[in-house]
Amino acid sequence: MSRTIILVTVRGRPDLTRNCLRHLIARTPRGERDIVVVDNGSRDETLDMMYSLFRRGDIYRILMNHVDTVPQWQKSYAIHQAVHMLRMETYDYFAWIDNDMEVETGWLDAARTILTARPDIQVCSVHEDAEQLKNHPMIVETDIAGHRVRLKETCNGALWVVRREFFDMYGLPPLGMGITGTGAEDWYYSRMFQERHIPFAVLMGYSVHHGRSKSARKVVMREKKC
Repeated sequence: MSRTIILVTVRGRPDLTRNCLRHLIARTPRGERDIVVVDNGSRDETLDMMYSLFRRGDIYRILMNHVDTVPQWQKSYAIHQAVHMLRMETYDYFAWIDNDMEVETGWLDAARTILTARPDIQVCSVHEDAEQLKNHPMIVETDIAGHRVRLKETCNGALWVVRREFFDMYGLPPLGMGITGTGAEDWYYSRMFQERHIPFAVLMGYSVHHGRSKSARKVVMREKKC
């Protein structure tokens, strides 16, 4: 049986975080996944909620960064921390998800099926909406192992599934880039894969994105422009 580490990156927004974790726990078979949470300096009830889930065994590992100590609070830093924390662990796939996403039943099995069927594909994104279709144009829509998939040159990083060896092959996302409009992990891997002609597989129908209007990144970017 394949084991997947699922990283949830968190910074406040307790209602969205609660909803994200609730659906992950309910809609992903326990024996096939372990949920790891990295908190990037929440200042609210988020911490108590996550400790409660940890004590119940719903969260496998939890890492709390002190407020104002994280040099980059986007996913890039959390991915670094999670990969290093799990370096002695045995697992087959690694996934990361923003805390404003909600998954549907079958999402993980579908993503792993696509990665198994197409060894040339390195990333299966389980996030597609109108905004992402506009920002990341489609190359072709196709069927892979019975799943409707859009192949793209670039891809939003809100919910990705990769093989364990992904970071050994392509490196961890860069740090120290500050707040960018697309996110460091998006443009870093997109640029690399464009150069190597490696498509992204975007799986449709298995997630909902709730938090665009409440995006912490966009709030800070708006404040910077004022």
